[in-house]
Amino acid sequence: MNRTKILVVDDEEGYRKVLYNALTERGFQVKTAASGEEALAEFKKNSFSLIVIDMKLPGSIDGLELLQRAKEMNNASILIMTAYGGIDTAVEAMRRGAFNYITKPFSIDEIMLNIERMIEQNKIIEENNYLHSELEKAFGRKTIIGNSKEIQKVMDMISRVAFSSATVLITGESGTGKELVARAIHFNGNRKHKKFVVINCATLSEHLLESELFGHVRGAFTGAIKDKKGLFEEADGGTLFMDEIGDIPTPVQAKILRVLQEGEFIPLGDTVARNVDVRIIAATNQHLLKKVRDKEFREDLYYRLNVINIKMPPLRERKEDIPLLIKHFIEKYNKKENKQIKGLSPETEMELYKYHWPGNVRELENAIERAVTLTNEPIIPLHVILPIVRKEDGNNMLLDDLLSHPYKEARKKALDVFNTKYVMNIINKNSGNVTNAARECKIERQYLQRMLKKYAIKSRQII
Repeated sequence: MNRTKILVVDDEEGYRKVLYNALTERGFQVKTAASGEEALAEFKKNSFSLIVIDMKLPGSIDGLELLQRAKEMNNASILIMTAYGGIDTAVEAMRRGAFNYITKPFSIDEIMLNIERMIEQNKIIEENNYLHSELEKAFGRKTIIGNSKEIQKVMDMISRVAFSSATVLITGESGTGKELVARAIHFNGNRKHKKFVVINCATLSEHLLESELFGHVRGAFTGAIKDKKGLFEEADGGTLFMDEIGDIPTPVQAKILRVLQEGEFIPLGDTVARNVDVRIIAATNQHLLKKVRDKEFREDLYYRLNVINIKMPPLRERKEDIPLLIKHFIEKYNKKENKQIKGLSPETEMELYKYHWPGNVRELENAIERAVTLTNEPIIPLHVILPIVRKEDGNNMLLDDLLSHPYKEARKKALDVFNTKYVMNIINKNSGNVTNAARECKIERQYLQRMLKKYAIKSRQII
């Protein structure tokens, strides 16, 4: 069945019936309205891809007004119907965004030709908009960075599986870049012109997850006021990336297995199965085999997902990539913050190299973003990085580090860390007001300003 929804708006019952019958016979889902007011009521219940509007409508909402409202509420393609004498108005409607106009009386062939062109135009616009945004995400700002053996193995696997339709399971700790790998597989393969759709399975309840994945029809449950397309249908022809696959409830696992085995699913509240061609790439930071043994994850689904396995190495196992990652992130956030930071001081880079990075590449990126934001010097100094990378290890780790230095150097480092934290706290507490902050901590305003400059803290920036 064609899932394209069309609304026909005409006060003449004869035209409404003719169009309704002709369009439904060709598989379209059709609604009709006899006035602008009835059309607006339909907009609230349904989303329409195409709307056919007669220019002359009864009531306070004429065809031009309805065209404007339809564009705002539905962003649909509009086909205008008009009597021969209303061509000037129809031309004005096209200036306001209508696709085309036809004059009454018309032939069904003329209507169908316009509708086919509208559908094709919508498809092209949607695909172009999608590709622009997704290619920017995949290859613009986010890139898989590294020369280590571990990351080169990942890159080799990406090139091998990109043109396959096999299901891929990406495993690894949080923050290692599993979604980046999924995007690289999609955008380097033969599905790159179709959609790459993402869902985090851990963030939704069982009912919401089922609705998101498979969609629902109007009235399927309380609050289902209109049909909703699910992500499997949204990703038809492309790729569905299912992050945190290990958190999917068992009843939903069975439905995903059906999609993998049969290529079909049934939306909530519907009785008719829909066919899709979707490549699934899944990711998890959990031990799925253990969940299988504990009867928390279906064994048959596990083996369906794990056709190709790509293991993402943690950052601590590819530390030789840290300098490249630092360079990449500094360049990225220089652009964002309009800065000219050239790099890190040697001791700062060594500090980042020694750190064990429990949050992996994501944590490193966050650390560099904060450091770039806090630094007004060409080189990021150690005292800016230390509070960032040591936040999870607490005072003991910092103390252990200080004890390994000569007394004067250790005292200076400790004072720098203390001053940075203290000044940031007092400035934030006073919403960036230096005068009030100095008064509260009982020091001269000029001295506080010198510390702000020394430690690259922006008085008007809340950290």
